[in-house]
Amino acid sequence: MTVQDDQRERELCRTFNLHWTPGHERGGTDATFKIKIGDRTLLVPVEVKSTTGSTVSTARDVGIEHIRKWRSHFWIIGYYSRGGRPELQKTLCLSPNDIEPWVASIEQKILPDFQIAASAARRVQMADLYAICGEKASYTISDARKLHKNQWGKADYLREADVLKGGEKHFSQEKMLFLLRLRSQYIAERGATLNNPHITKTFLDSFLGTNREIYEDWSSNFKTVVQEYLAAYPDHPFVRWE
Repeated sequence: MTVQDDQRERELCRTFNLHWTPGHERGGTDATFKIKIGDRTLLVPVEVKSTTGSTVSTARDVGIEHIRKWRSHFWIIGYYSRGGRPELQKTLCLSPNDIEPWVASIEQKILPDFQIAASAARRVQMADLYAICGEKASYTISDARKLHKNQWGKADYLREADVLKGGEKHFSQEKMLFLLRLRSQYIAERGATLNNPHITKTFLDSFLGTNREIYEDWSSNFKTVVQEYLAAYPDHPFVRWE
């Protein structure tokens, strides 16, 4: 994310009274919106984007995890003027149901490759483990780290180690094979991602002139969009209570 993008999106959070999530660039939720339902407060996840054009860039290396996240989030998209100091012109506030057709179109592009990656990983056998890591009765955490690298943290390796040897945790052959399959799938999936798919002008323009286009009373109007969605989809599984 460029500095300009970051500044614009922080401004959108202030404008809509959202809580900005530090460190969200690593794949987390950009922001949350608090809304009162009865005597309880609901935290609604929000994807925050901005543009000075007619399309919207999304993320690098878009994979299945992005698809899952995007399906769960409301979207706030700010349209800014070009040149000089960009000024906010208007916004689109989209529900998960609104954004679904575009998300589904991206899923259709990447899903076959992810299915191939998963299928190939399942075909990794014990002979492959011996060829790559050597044939051992059990494997140390150091052996596992050499294979899976920083995909797991220290706590993950300690938790997943399933053999105790000499007072130290080790990985059984079966668990190490599981780890090799995970690594194989991860490597294959890296080639299955899309680089920064844009939300198209045609798709976004379909919401202009509806109550999804907001240019005043930002937080109040966004609250209405959220309330309408929750009324239509009361079992939406991705919001959480504070």
